[in-house]
Parts: sequence; structure tokens; C-alpha cells
Amino acid sequence: MAHDVYLSYDEKDLDTALNVCETLESNGLKCWMKNRDVDSDNRVRSIIKAIKQSRLLLLVHSKNSKHSKFINNEVNEAFDADRSFLVYHIDDSELSDNLGFFLNAKPKINAYPNPEEKNDVLIRNAKNLVKKQRKEDRKISNIIKDNKKSVAIGIIALVVIVAVAGFMMFNGEGTSSAPVNVGDFKIQITDFNKEDVSKQDFDWNYSYSVVGSISPTPDKNSGLSIVVDFYDKTGKLVEEKETPFEDAQISGSGLLFGSVGSDKNDISYVDVQLVNSDDVIIAQDDSQI
Repeated sequence: MAHDVYLSYDEKDLDTALNVCETLESNGLKCWMKNRDVDSDNRVRSIIKAIKQSRLLLLVHSKNSKHSKFINNEVNEAFDADRSFLVYHIDDSELSDNLGFFLNAKPKINAYPNPEEKNDVLIRNAKNLVKKQRKEDRKISNIIKDNKKSVAIGIIALVVIVAVAGFMMFNGEGTSSAPVNVGDFKIQITDFNKEDVSKQDFDWNYSYSVVGSISPTPDKNSGLSIVVDFYDKTGKLVEEKETPFEDAQISGSGLLFGSVGSDKNDISYVDVQLVNSDDVIIAQDDSQI
């Protein structure tokens, strides 16, 4: 993906859209805006490409955008591309019938009359939606759907490789190496705990650690990584840890998936994923304190 958020807005709401963009980008989310990022040589093609390459379409909704055919087209394009949506209302105008058809069931933020008071909500919702869409995009079915030509070429190449490898094995040359597939491994969290370390010499007050098992045990050269997402009680992503499997440590009760220190006593949910070199989730488990 080229960016996280595609900002859809009417030109009359440009100042508000710029403020939203600044808020998101200052908090680590890369945005795309037609007034800033469009390819002037082919405006329409550039916009369609940007929508498809986004993870989230954020609609700055107002009386100006309510009946915009251009925005209807943007929303329709994002819907067809299975992107996530967030509607950011900057006045009390309701969605039109056309927009409502696509967006009535999508997350919404009523940001009027003081949008700056909703910045925390905006950041939290946008980050969570981008994170969820990233996980969706990791799934094999979506990777295949979005890269049909590449997958077809890959399948042909794989058939050739397998045939050559089989010939070499039959003739006593080389060794076999099984590919890693979804379902080949099972990941299980056995211990998710919090330790009060405020009395010790640390810059933070609490230590959170996640321990578990992976069966069967992957090879050291499998190319797999362990990704651990720590969330607080509101569902906000606090920290993401990624560790190559070969670097994972063994704790007293199993494999240490990940740990994080925090000043706050509010991390309550963890999501652990076993991910291959193509960023596809091979196995997954979650737990709650």
C-alpha cells in the first residue's frame, strides 16, 4: 500500500480536510489528498489508483459533499475495492440516499461544532480501522484477488520449480523443503500477564509479557516472524512488536512472544500472529487480562 488514508472531501471543505490530514499524519498515518498528491497528467486515473492503494477512505462529510457526484464516485470505487470507511461529519447534514447506501453501517464521528475536541477519537478510530484493514490485506484470499496476474505467473513458476526439484530428488540431488501454508502451525497464548515494576529502576511502571507455544516448532530458517499487538481498554493499539522467529526467546513457561513496558495500567488485550515473509498470517491467537 502507498498510504494509509484516502481523504475524500469537497473542495469547499479543503481547510478542514487539511487539518484532518495534519492531525493524522502527525500521529503516524500517511494520507493522500487530491489537492496535494494527484498526478496532474491524469487526475482521474491517479485518484482511482490512490483509492485502491489506501486502507481507509475517510469522508469529510458536510452539506457541500452531500450531493457531490465526484464523492459518490470515490465512495463507490472504495466500496468495490473492499476498503474500510470512516465518516467524519463536520456539520449536522445527513448522508444522502446514495452515500447512505454505502455508509450507513460504517463508523462515524460527529466532529461539529468543535472538531479539535474529537482529535483523539479521530486518531484512535483511524488507526484501528487501518490496522484491521492491514490484517485483511494480509489474508491469502485477498492477496490472490488483488494480484491475479502475479499469482498466475507464480503458480506456473512453482510448477516448474517443483518439477525440477522432483527430478533432482529422484536422481539423488538436492533436498526437499516444504512450503509454509496457512494451517501448518498452531499458535497458542498460555500466559498474558502484567507486572508492577514501579518500585524497580525503570522508566515505566508496568511490564506486560505474552508467552505461548507454536506447534509444530518452525525451522530456524523458516522466515516466519511473531507479531504482537498490545491494545488498551478502549481498543486503541498501544504497541506493536515484531520478532523474527529465530530471535524469539524461551521463557520459563514457553516461548516469549513479546513484551512491552508502559506507564499506564490499561493494556488489557493482546493479538499474536505468526506471519510469513510475504506478510501473510499463518496462525493467530488472542487473549485478554
